[in-house]
Amino acid sequence: MEKLLWFVKPEKKRSTKEHNECFSSDSGVAGTYVPNLNDEDLYKWKAKHIKGDDERIEIRKTFGGVQLLVIVYKKPYQPEKPQFPEYDGGGKDFYWEQANILYHADCDRYRKRHQNVRMSMNGKMDLTWCDWQELHDVIDEALDIIS
Repeated sequence: MEKLLWFVKPEKKRSTKEHNECFSSDSGVAGTYVPNLNDEDLYKWKAKHIKGDDERIEIRKTFGGVQLLVIVYKKPYQPEKPQFPEYDGGGKDFYWEQANILYHADCDRYRKRHQNVRMSMNGKMDLTWCDWQELHDVIDEALDIIS
């Protein structure tokens, strides 16, 4: 099977300053990302292998102006939903500030939860059956790499 994932960091089409002047919407506002790639690299399955505690492969591709992001995780992360501790009426063993800090740390962990595959895009996406099959193939390829 032909390898579809491309792990080479693509070169920028123009400098960041020039790119931001051309596309005023590319200012970090959610949903307004404009890729700074040449046309050849724009339509490749670009991938980045991120190692560590939450190992994953991030895959990106543009389909007719819509940027697709697929994250394939090595394993799901499902911490329990945090419950704020019950107030005990002000007893000396209850450290309210410490409980608050621990609760917020649990909330931060909970917000990072995910299943095996996460997908995101900045608009409606129309795919051909060939594109759909390629999407399955790149996810399988990513799973082979991180397994």
